Amino acid sequence: MHDVLIIGSGVIGMSIARNLSQSQMDIAIVDRDIPGKHASYKAGGMLGAQNEFTEDNDLFRLALESRSLFPKLCETLQDETGIDIQYQASGLIKIANRPEDIESLRKQYHFLNSLDDSVVELSDSDLIHLTNGSVTSSEMAIYIPHDGQINANHYTKALFKSLQQRHIKRYFNTEVTRIEHLNGYYQVETSNDSLYAKKVIVAGGAWSSQLLKDYHLPREVVGVKGEVLLIENDNLDLKETVFMTNGCYIVPKQPNRFLIGATSEFDNYSVGNTNEGVSWLHQYANERIPELAQGKVIKQWSGVRPYTEGEVPIMDRIDDGLYVITGHYRNGILLSPIIGRDIANWLFTGVKPRNYESFNVSRRSNHEVYH
Repeated sequence: MHDVLIIGSGVIGMSIARNLSQSQMDIAIVDRDIPGKHASYKAGGMLGAQNEFTEDNDLFRLALESRSLFPKLCETLQDETGIDIQYQASGLIKIANRPEDIESLRKQYHFLNSLDDSVVELSDSDLIHLTNGSVTSSEMAIYIPHDGQINANHYTKALFKSLQQRHIKRYFNTEVTRIEHLNGYYQVETSNDSLYAKKVIVAGGAWSSQLLKDYHLPREVVGVKGEVLLIENDNLDLKETVFMTNGCYIVPKQPNRFLIGATSEFDNYSVGNTNEGVSWLHQYANERIPELAQGKVIKQWSGVRPYTEGEVPIMDRIDDGLYVITGHYRNGILLSPIIGRDIANWLFTGVKPRNYESFNVSRRSNHEVYH
């Protein structure tokens, strides 16, 4: 009998487990471990706390605070595990790649600039100067200097090693088939055996709705497949992440590598790359940064991100000891430190974080929702 069983081994589940390990609780993680489907290992690693938002709300504030935790987290994980998650506060350039996107990007710029005057609009000459001439001119571009990035693959490995050192039990190659509430505890049926826990946290990413099929979530979590390329180019001098309004982005990685992502195919849980996806990535990345066409593709992969309506995650208690923490879409890496901290505190104290009301599983009136 575990005190807390976490279903899902991405950065959200592992961050919660790592924070819970500060207590005397018996913590365990269920890891389905199907290669190629873990969004956390495949992510671009952008910490786009400002890039993704156009209005002030609880999620935006959570994102800003979580981003601020990364410098210290980077140091702590390196001291603890010896793994450098390669945190870089290198800034982000957001570009309108179509005339019809100018209005929405300008609206976002005014919102961001009103709260942070370091966010600026870039002229063509500004863009050329900032990127050493590597990025072509655009309809409109803004610079967000405080948005950074990490190496998502290193981050997941560091969290994994941290949990090993903290002796967190992990069930590998284990598929959860059903969660049943019994008398004061939960029985979790799996492909291997039955597991038992006083509390269960479902952090299964794009598969969370399937895991909770007996509980009929009013807001469904849908998988959005994204294809990604990693290109090596010794001649491209670019430090800033470039993010286009059509969803294509280029993230500089060490050493002399550039991660290009990501396609978006809704309700697609397949593994692997397609000719259409790879072609789309090359087309838009090369149009914006021509030097990329001279680079060498050294790796390509895909991942499935958890999407919910309105891109608002679900973080709620849906039964006495059953929690669902999912739907973070493109912000799972960014939000993982603060969610790990806040959900652990919720379980420690029994008090739901005040600003988490926005993330209820249902958006009905509060008396109809479990708190």
